[in-house]
Amino acid sequence: MTTVTPPIDDASAARGQGSLRLPLSPVTDGGVRPLVVGSVAVVAVALLLTVPASFAAGFTAVAVLMLVFAATWPALGGSRTPEAAAVVLAVSGAGIVAAALSQDLVWGAGGVALGIVLAFLQQVLRPDGREGLVLSLLAACAGLSVVASGALLAVLGHRVETHGIVIVTLAAVLASLIGDLLLPVAWLRPFLGLVVLAVAIVSALLIRSHVDGVSLAQAIGIAAAAGTLSFSFRRVLALEPAMLGPRGQLAAGVGSVLVVGAIAYLFDLLA
Repeated sequence: MTTVTPPIDDASAARGQGSLRLPLSPVTDGGVRPLVVGSVAVVAVALLLTVPASFAAGFTAVAVLMLVFAATWPALGGSRTPEAAAVVLAVSGAGIVAAALSQDLVWGAGGVALGIVLAFLQQVLRPDGREGLVLSLLAACAGLSVVASGALLAVLGHRVETHGIVIVTLAAVLASLIGDLLLPVAWLRPFLGLVVLAVAIVSALLIRSHVDGVSLAQAIGIAAAAGTLSFSFRRVLALEPAMLGPRGQLAAGVGSVLVVGAIAYLFDLLA
């Protein structure tokens, strides 16, 4: 039987990174990926410093991260036209993030709708046929969802009262990195979700005493949801061939931070 090697994001990645081997499998995916861990840590800390500092600083940070995500996500998402998809995601993402300037998010849905229309239009105009059409559209829609979620972090920067929610959320994301760091421990791998959940909740309880406007129930709920979602985002994508290259790893790291914006915003609405 002939084994077909899937395409990878960067040619240099084919030479191997750590314990990763093609084709990827849960057995071989047991190594720590420093770029993923580093990007999550840098992005989460950057947002921790900027969003509570001022709305302008938080908005700028989210906008920059959106551009980074737009440039890296299409390859990881499986788009067959990653360059064109990156342009579509950047243009529509700019509209989505710009909607954060208004607290009512009226234009946020418009930005998402624009992105969906552009994604379909880009596929219609493809000169090389329709191969991978569904996967490319799914990648575009998933990328739009992550950008829209990240924009909500900027929205929460409008009010001082919501800064505590942002801090607890991002602290849970940082705590979720314990799962990535413990991946080499084979016997613990099936239980990493529970480990991440416990560590995220503990971090929230410690952080809560230093922030205002976050109740005990909120802190536990935010930490459980945000920590689990962030870690799950990275693990779901861990076996994608693009994860062998730096572009895919950067997309997974940045995306796993932006995606928790919806969690923070939800708990703000429920408060």
